Amino acid sequence: MREQHSLSELVSDRLPTLLKQQQQLERLQRVAGQVDGEIVGTGQEDFTQDNVVYHFTHQGKSFQLIDVPGIEGNEKKYEAMVQAAIAKAHLVFYVNGTNKKPEQNTAQKIKHYLNRDAKVYAICNLRGKGDTYEFERDRASLEQTHKDAAAMRDQTQEVLEDMLGAELVSGCQTLQGLLGFASVAFDQRGLTSIHPSRTDLLKSQRTYLQDFTSQQAMRSFSRLDQLQDVIGNSCANFEVDIVESNKRKVLRLLQDTVNDLQKQRDEHQAFSEKIGAEVQECQDVIRKSFEELKSSFTSRRNSALDRFFNELNSAARDAVEEHFSDKDDVERVIQQHVSEGQDRLAERLETIQQQLLEDLTQAIERALKRLQENAKRVSFQQQLSEAANNSLSLSSAMDAISFNFSDVGSFLLSVGGYALSGFGIGTVFPGIGNIVGAIVGGVFGLVAAGLSYFFGGRGKKIAEAQEQVAKAIQTEREKVTKTFATDTKGMLAKISEQIEDSVLRQLKDERRKMADVTALFDEKIASIQALKQQVEAKPHGTI
Repeated sequence: MREQHSLSELVSDRLPTLLKQQQQLERLQRVAGQVDGEIVGTGQEDFTQDNVVYHFTHQGKSFQLIDVPGIEGNEKKYEAMVQAAIAKAHLVFYVNGTNKKPEQNTAQKIKHYLNRDAKVYAICNLRGKGDTYEFERDRASLEQTHKDAAAMRDQTQEVLEDMLGAELVSGCQTLQGLLGFASVAFDQRGLTSIHPSRTDLLKSQRTYLQDFTSQQAMRSFSRLDQLQDVIGNSCANFEVDIVESNKRKVLRLLQDTVNDLQKQRDEHQAFSEKIGAEVQECQDVIRKSFEELKSSFTSRRNSALDRFFNELNSAARDAVEEHFSDKDDVERVIQQHVSEGQDRLAERLETIQQQLLEDLTQAIERALKRLQENAKRVSFQQQLSEAANNSLSLSSAMDAISFNFSDVGSFLLSVGGYALSGFGIGTVFPGIGNIVGAIVGGVFGLVAAGLSYFFGGRGKKIAEAQEQVAKAIQTEREKVTKTFATDTKGMLAKISEQIEDSVLRQLKDERRKMADVTALFDEKIASIQALKQQVEAKPHGTI
């Protein structure tokens, strides 16, 4: 009796718990396969807030489907994730769920994201609750039930083709996504596979089942099979599609690089032309300044030589008159005056030469300083122009180019620092003694001849001697003047040569360097275009 009583108590106490556990087990068994719907959007804006990767196998090969955040809202914080996903893709599905064609802003975003030429397949997702398909006529086709479906599909495809190019839009279809989902969300037992927490989806599935005769009818009407065929064909041809997608990406990258280089080349060419005009003007100013100083230099040198001979002629007349009776005294006085006159002439010529150097150096420095200021002005204007025209930065493809243009034109900002240390004009001036040294001998010879005339009165003899001395000095003056003019011309030629070889040649070299940069741009552009043509010529599916 005691054992029976204990068993009765055991059953009475434990049975409720066992029943509850059995019910729980049965419930868990029923929902074991109910996993669908948890990742379906809830209507919350930007529901997908990260790249979600789904793996699947088709014909023994593994593939990935990457779900990315939407682009209709403010997706700035997701932009990097979207770009990273699309960069991997060889087919991109664009889902338009707005029941209207994409807005211009959305189309621009699509172009921005698909700028590397992955093909896009557009899906126009139609919305409709269960009672939308209550009557049999409403279940004839999506286009008949949703009156705007065909127009939205055609407009979506038109917008994408206009923005991306028809060759990149592989197709566009309508889809009743919720109905398609409801049609396949069943397990092998024929029970729903929607997670119990998604009561909204379960309600929609039950409502759809009331209107459609079967799950297959729901699936066919939703156009899910059409999308499945697109994915299946893409998976079957994925190797060729990936190669062609990569080829398009490479070609677009090359074209973007060419466009960027061409833009920089044109900007550099415009800058070079402006700077070239400033450099040319600077060279012209320097040459003009030299021509002006050359005339003054020649005139002042000739004046100094004339003064020397005029003073010598006057001193010789006085010496003949004062020391007429003593030939040695006449020669001594003239010799002394020639010697002193040469020293004075040397000092005057040295002063003239130094003045020329100072004036010429100042003229060059002013011209170079003005060039420096003008170059800064042109450079600043160029920067303002580029800032106004370039609302978008250049393609990152420029990072792959193996040369750097950052230093181009920088010489102009330091052009005022050109050193004139190599401007050794003073080395071209010959010694003064070589110019007038021959005068003394010739004059003395003629003076001696003049003093040999002692016929007639003293005054007449002095006058005749003075005339002979003057003729002798004039003869030597004519000889020296020719030599002096030749020396002056030679000196100026050497000065001009040094100007051309130092300052002007440097300026010319800088203009040539800027032209070389333009040529380098052209060379790089041509080489990239040649590579682009090689890629374009590759047979379909090869690279």
